Amino acid sequence: MDLKEFNELVKKRDEIENEINENLEFLEKPENKNVGMKGKLIDAEGFPRNDIDIYSIRVARNKIICLRNDYIDINKKIEEYLHKVHSTHPIIRVERNKNKNGDENLNGNKMYEEPNEEEIEHAKKNIFAIIDEIIDNSPSHKAGLKINDYVYQFGDVKKDEIKDDDTVCILKKISDYMSNNPSKIEIKILREEKIYTYCIFPNKTDKGLYIGCHLTPIKNLI
Repeated sequence: MDLKEFNELVKKRDEIENEINENLEFLEKPENKNVGMKGKLIDAEGFPRNDIDIYSIRVARNKIICLRNDYIDINKKIEEYLHKVHSTHPIIRVERNKNKNGDENLNGNKMYEEPNEEEIEHAKKNIFAIIDEIIDNSPSHKAGLKINDYVYQFGDVKKDEIKDDDTVCILKKISDYMSNNPSKIEIKILREEKIYTYCIFPNKTDKGLYIGCHLTPIKNLI
């Protein structure tokens, strides 16, 4: 599977999710007495209810069940692709206290910003990923990123500008951003109550841009 196929899967997943929601909304309509997925279709005497469209409700329920199964299958394929992408290169795990560069990148440039309390709270609230893998001598390593850095901005991807903070949605935003082949990626991270801004200069490969780090989606810290 390549990036194009991955994006098609994500698009299909979104379409399925929308169709599920449409059917759920139908089941919750006043004319259907808000029966939902579990409401009774028979009356107290055991006869089919005559105040709702039982046939349409059953069709909608069956459709939702099938769509949910499709949704699970597609999510599994998406997760398998992401795992494959991030296991392509050998990984070196580096503990922070073993990093000789401290808060500097390999060029000796400090990227630390003196934040106020409000900026720290904003960063914690909008964190969407943690860096859990860094490849030695990769663009990310050279920029100064470290394992356990919390990411709250990746290029133009910001959680506070995304209506749906679902994991796959955020990963798709990053994927879409990377598909534009940026020559420089500005990434903002939170590290030990300090804010840092780094610039990654990706390497171009036959398989696309390579930055040499793995982001694991997480919820915010607040």
